[in-house]
Order: sequence, then structure tokens, then C-alpha cells
Amino acid sequence: GLDIGGTKTHGVVLGEDGTILAQVRESTRPGADGVVATAQLVFEALARQSGGTLACRVGVGVPGLVDGERGILRHAVNLGVNGDDLPLRDLLSARLGLEVVVENDVNAAALAATTLVGADDVVYLSVGTGLAAGLVVDGRLRRGEHGAAGEIGHLPVDPAGEACGCGQTGCLET
Repeated sequence: GLDIGGTKTHGVVLGEDGTILAQVRESTRPGADGVVATAQLVFEALARQSGGTLACRVGVGVPGLVDGERGILRHAVNLGVNGDDLPLRDLLSARLGLEVVVENDVNAAALAATTLVGADDVVYLSVGTGLAAGLVVDGRLRRGEHGAAGEIGHLPVDPAGEACGCGQTGCLET
């Protein structure tokens, strides 16, 4: 699994019993090319730590608006990806030679929390480089019509507040 964040990319290889077999952290390089290159660097380091080749599906959690069905990332301000759609799944799959699944990082964490606490309804609040929430209702992840459910960090709350990286002023994240 790869957790791509605004400051770091953390990769982990788990054994079938859930034990951590390898893990790597690298600073995330900004921009579309930087994000993809950092993810590849972390994956290759994980493979070396694991003794060579990894033959698995790769789960990627990433901030921003994610179209999980198409593997597209858009509007990930803290990654410097704020323009055209980034086909992250396809780019990483081509570079890694493996199947890749992409999901919003906080949505993935909300699903994990649902499993860990054994509840059907969970609101997961993530405070890190960014601010977001993941919503699980009746055991189903709620992404919203445009994949923006839970993207609370860029809600403007203070018209006299600081400028935000998203281009607005006074966002909750600032």
C-alpha cells in the first residue's frame, strides 16, 4: 500500500497475517510528475526490502478528489495537482507493472475505521497537512456526486482569513 501525502509518501508491505514486512517513507515531490515519481521510488524501495519482486495489487491512498472507478485524481492542492485530471492509476500501473487501485486517503481510512470498530456508521476526521473527513453510512462509503463528500478543508469560513492554496480565502484548513 502507498499513502501519498502532501509532505511524505509512506509505503508498506503486509504479510497475509497483517504483519509489516517492509516500510519506506520519502518526501513527496510536488506536481503530477513528482507524485508519480515519488510513488515509484517508494514502491521500488519496498520491493528491495522485501527481497526482490512484489507480485500484488497496489492500493494507493491520496488526498484530493478521486474518481476511484477511473483511477483519476483531480484538485489535490497539497500535492501541487490542481489542474487537469491526473490518470494516477494508469500511470502507476504502467510504471510498476501491477494492478493499482486508487482511493481518497481519508475515505480509505474511514473504511478501515469502520472495520476496526465494527460499526456501520463512521465519520472519520483527518487532521494532517490537510483537513478532511471520510463518511461511511450504513456500511457504505459516501463519496458524493463529484467525489467531494468530506472535503471540508476547503470550505471558506472566514472572509478576512488567510489565502489558501486552493485559491480561496479563509478556508477551514487555513
